[in-house]
Amino acid sequence: MAERNTEQIEKIRDVVAQDLLSGRIDLLLGWEKGHYWWQSRPLFARSKKDLDKLVWDPFCAVNLSRYLPDELKIHSKVGVLVKGCDARAFNRLLQDHMVQRDRVVLYGLPCPGMLDYSRLAEEAGGNLVGLVEQNGRVILKTDSGEKEAERKDLLIEKCRDCLYPNPVVYDQMLFSPQGEKSAPERFKVVEELENLSAEERFAYWEKELSRCLRCYACRQACPYCSCRECFVEQENPRWQGRAYQTSENFMFHLVRAYHGAGRCIDCGECERACPVGIPLQELNRKLIKDINELYGDYEAGLDAELEPPLLTYRPDDPAAFSEK
Repeated sequence: MAERNTEQIEKIRDVVAQDLLSGRIDLLLGWEKGHYWWQSRPLFARSKKDLDKLVWDPFCAVNLSRYLPDELKIHSKVGVLVKGCDARAFNRLLQDHMVQRDRVVLYGLPCPGMLDYSRLAEEAGGNLVGLVEQNGRVILKTDSGEKEAERKDLLIEKCRDCLYPNPVVYDQMLFSPQGEKSAPERFKVVEELENLSAEERFAYWEKELSRCLRCYACRQACPYCSCRECFVEQENPRWQGRAYQTSENFMFHLVRAYHGAGRCIDCGECERACPVGIPLQELNRKLIKDINELYGDYEAGLDAELEPPLLTYRPDDPAAFSEK
């Protein structure tokens, strides 16, 4: 199992317990261990006993802000632990009027980046039974011994190019912020796809999207998918067919992606939730790149007061679509 930072976990529990037991919040959204030692899933804590399950480890990847709209229908005030992506997701929900700022207490957690179990297991080359982190490296423990690797090479995809590991909005920051980050290869794959011909790009996405099961896990995990009624479930008119065919898969993913243009926070939860491994973050990053080129650098969720480019108008806005 992963070595846990018990000192940090105890501090989180102590701070949150005071607010939960005093009635400042009715519920805390955090993480607890799942069925396996390398899984951390959402925790819905309503009591001190629930808080005993709370963890903060290298597998707390789930974006907790996504649960806020539903929980605020039940509870008067909710506390939530936020990493950089969770905080940006909160700002997006705030912009969409899906949450109310005075009903949420944000506890900031600077994020070192979450680990990818599949990469850990591949690097270990054997039955992985645990790990220990030391000075930017990870010691992988297997039945046959130990192996050491660079931590940055074992991160989940969405953390590899993350620019904002620190919460951009919070009520209380629980630990010292991480250092600034850069992501020089953030759009590398997008640029490689842009250099292909239109026919080659279509063939690439046809192959990827043909695997889609239309389970809508990507939609359920996504902070910008906050519509009260999704277009795929509308009956009159019906926009999305029920047939299992690639053209219908294209319809769903392209409409969803364009719905997120200028609103996607690049948290990668859609891709992480996909059971068949469709590279959805590539699609979203293409639109992020285009928005930046057309309207100037814009990162969704950094400032709740700054509206997305496609929801505002300026006289100097470009009038033509990108040739790409």
